[in-house]
Amino acid sequence: MDAYYRASKDGKGIYNPRLYNHRGIGMNGTERVLRMLPAGGVLSLIQSDLESNGELFSLLILRRLLERGDTVFLFLYEPFRVFENNATTVGLNIREHLGKNLYIFDAFGSIYRIPRREEGVHQLSGYLDDSVFIIKLREWAVKTLESREWRNLWIFTYTSTGVCKLFRRPYLVYRMIIAVRELLFNNAEYEGTVLTLSEPECPDISDIAYTVSDIVIETHVVNGRRVGIVTKGANEGEVLELFGGD
Repeated sequence: MDAYYRASKDGKGIYNPRLYNHRGIGMNGTERVLRMLPAGGVLSLIQSDLESNGELFSLLILRRLLERGDTVFLFLYEPFRVFENNATTVGLNIREHLGKNLYIFDAFGSIYRIPRREEGVHQLSGYLDDSVFIIKLREWAVKTLESREWRNLWIFTYTSTGVCKLFRRPYLVYRMIIAVRELLFNNAEYEGTVLTLSEPECPDISDIAYTVSDIVIETHVVNGRRVGIVTKGANEGEVLELFGGD
């Protein structure tokens, strides 16, 4: 059994907090998480326990990026209203950034043909199955990247778990979506990628996220506290109190 676990009575592994280096994090600590990431790297936030609010912590990171003036391409796989309401709970008004330094690719609205009129929200039209979606997504990405000079650009997903709800072959689609980021290396001043997913809701794509990531933080509830455990990267083994103080 991994050193980060201790055995429970049923033989399953549960996290042993005594084996970790604990750090508080809060809003200011999101900057430290971002500094863990090498230039152009990939950070995956994997919500292992639904009650850990890992998805909300990812929105704190999004808020940090936007408030410091970076530009974010956000791939949205959930309803726009759900995303907007969740962002509000962490003090982020997305409408203040839409079309300025936040650009949303609305995959959910594209698949279900839910039109959005907001500036900065982009959708695909027409027939969309798994293969057609990927082709049109790539075409849109190329056109958008060539439309202007992009600086301090981040790719962000909310949440990647939605891929399992929208597509018949989520594993294949997710691999192709991640491959789209390769377009950025030659067409933009690319800073990094943040992937957000919930393992209990879509375990099929967790392996992909883990493989392509430089840093992986898994969120859990340990002894009543919501924590993020670095399970891949230079800070492996560190525990972050997600909504604690620095």
